[in-house]
Amino acid sequence: SKVYLFNAELITDSSRLIVLDSLKQAPNDVFKVSLKTLVIDGIGTDDILKGNNIDLDVLYIKEPIVEVFHHKRSYNYTPPDTSSLYSRIGESIKHLAINNLYVQDVDFTYHNIQQDDKITKFKNVSMIFKDVLVDSATQYDSTRFLYSKNAGIFLKDYSITTADSLYNFKADSVALYASSHTMNISGLSLKPKGKKEDFNKKISFYKDRYDIKFESASIKNVDWYSLLSEDGFTASQVSLDNGSVEVYADHSLPASGESKVGNYPHQLLMKIKMPLSIDTIALNNIKVTYKEFNPQSGKTGLLVFDKINGAFTNITNEKENIAKDHFLTLNASSLLMGSGSLQAVFKFDLTKTATGNFSLDATLGAIDGKKLNDATMPLGLFEIKNAQIKKLTAHIQASDKRASGKVSFLYNDLKIGVLTPDENAKGKLKEKGFISFIANSFVIKKANNESGAFENASAQRNPQKSFFNLIWKTILDGITKTIK
Repeated sequence: SKVYLFNAELITDSSRLIVLDSLKQAPNDVFKVSLKTLVIDGIGTDDILKGNNIDLDVLYIKEPIVEVFHHKRSYNYTPPDTSSLYSRIGESIKHLAINNLYVQDVDFTYHNIQQDDKITKFKNVSMIFKDVLVDSATQYDSTRFLYSKNAGIFLKDYSITTADSLYNFKADSVALYASSHTMNISGLSLKPKGKKEDFNKKISFYKDRYDIKFESASIKNVDWYSLLSEDGFTASQVSLDNGSVEVYADHSLPASGESKVGNYPHQLLMKIKMPLSIDTIALNNIKVTYKEFNPQSGKTGLLVFDKINGAFTNITNEKENIAKDHFLTLNASSLLMGSGSLQAVFKFDLTKTATGNFSLDATLGAIDGKKLNDATMPLGLFEIKNAQIKKLTAHIQASDKRASGKVSFLYNDLKIGVLTPDENAKGKLKEKGFISFIANSFVIKKANNESGAFENASAQRNPQKSFFNLIWKTILDGITKTIK
């Protein structure tokens, strides 16, 4: 009842492929397969003689190497086949059952020849499928995953290059547990290819550079049936743990002139073609660093939001869910520059994505103003020599075109120094003493202790800037009105 197969190979006949292509009969996908060991246990007489009902105890495949060469040929176009696996094999096999299916250490490579031989690789993939049953009764059984009652897929060292060739996406390991509808990922990252200067050589215009990594991520209550049938992605919770996000902006490069209108988070969500519904995306101990090079000062500014904890809720583009709750919400807390306690609540209106409506309520607690000099000196060309910030509160309503709201800024002992680039020392800044004296003596108020007093704030959106820029300009307008 056992069959052993060792060192088997399925080899492409390249000369035959050329002939078929000339006859317009070549397939879009050509396969090259080899495997070290194949073991089939439990073959009975009926399985061999009749062939239309197959019941196996164990099917074990060790170290298969699979290469797919995809070349979409125009003469092969047919409408997508949405029929089930059983409907395709049902005429020859009425019933296929495998008690235990093991696939160990798959090495899979997908060559997309049309896209400059773009390569997608999966290495060290192992799979366990229990109680596999393919027949007319299970072909639409949503309680099964790939016809299995209990399946696990384990992947190591997955990596792929993004379509623009600027980044590598990588996961150290992925574990999918079908019966519990969960997926656990470790070492998740999106990293730029090469150093900052290499990144700039690949682009003609200014573009933010992202460096993202998470120690671990998990997804709970995934609807596998909808995902595999491409009917949508549904999950109760996604958790992103112990991560960092670095954004670097080099403004020495020219602007592209392209409009960023329509790229707010909820607008991008509605552009996703696949139905999407996630109850919660939890953020646990995340650090966000924003760096910007200012060619005017010749220096790089820095803002750090550390120990971010919070959650996105109601992440959906489905009309039924939006009818129940039309806000995508982010409620998060963090430390600004390792000191000031920051609480922010964003509410993105999913019924008004055409105009981009969203709101922000933010509160910053006490912080020594000098801690902001890493941002103000390179980017704003002023130094905070002294400032005891007691509290900053902002209520903002915004759209694609503008933002308005109210800002309260409470502080004591404000003193600044106005800066200019030092012509005698590249990359250095010097203080404009007289202008600083005028500003501190006659322009700015040294303190504001009027608790509960708000200034009206507003800003027009630059369509080439992000929504973060619009928020900052609005808050800055309120702060400027307070200190004058």
